[in-house]
Amino acid sequence: MRIRYKKNTPEILEASDYTVADPTALKGHWRENYGEEADIYPKRRLELEIGCGRGRFLCDMAQLHPNTYFIGDERVRTILARASECIRLSLEGSEALENVRLIDTDALELGEVFEDGEIDRIHLNFSDPWPKKKHAKRRLTSERFLPVYARLLKNGGDLVMKTDNDDLFAFTLETMAAQGWRIVETTDDLHHSPLKGANVMTEYEKNFSSRGKNIHYLKALPPV
Repeated sequence: MRIRYKKNTPEILEASDYTVADPTALKGHWRENYGEEADIYPKRRLELEIGCGRGRFLCDMAQLHPNTYFIGDERVRTILARASECIRLSLEGSEALENVRLIDTDALELGEVFEDGEIDRIHLNFSDPWPKKKHAKRRLTSERFLPVYARLLKNGGDLVMKTDNDDLFAFTLETMAAQGWRIVETTDDLHHSPLKGANVMTEYEKNFSSRGKNIHYLKALPPV
């Protein structure tokens, strides 16, 4: 999909209350960055969405879970600017969200941004399926990326994935099994399963679901 560049992207990101200019400076100290007292912030959950798009899911999650910190990673800066604007506009007339931050880091370089074991949960929502076999290594659940996630997750942390793409889901299950991940929840039709009650839908998900497309879901634990 072609992305239309926003000419004022740098200005939007610089003025945003949500974007972090140098996320590497916060490695190991993300909870402190949210302004909590030292005796409180270590107890709060820290969740990361990789490929956050326009930020609607992050915004909804942050409002539903005010005691959890959410970080949205989007490597395309134009989309990141749109996410910042989307969050700001959705909150007009309401207090700013204090538990959301946005970064633009390549997923393979997230180890430069977070300490090992710093994250409670990683969200992968409707990632690019890269359908051609020659592009398989670019899929966010390929054998290149899964070890990065495993290092970032704390003991007991997990990865949650949603996709409408049948082939990507099958590929993910196969790759995770090969790398020793343990699938603890899975369904090929999330919206008609017992798991739907806790689900927060993304914009893509609402669109796909309205057209009758089933949504694949899994929750997995990294190798011990």
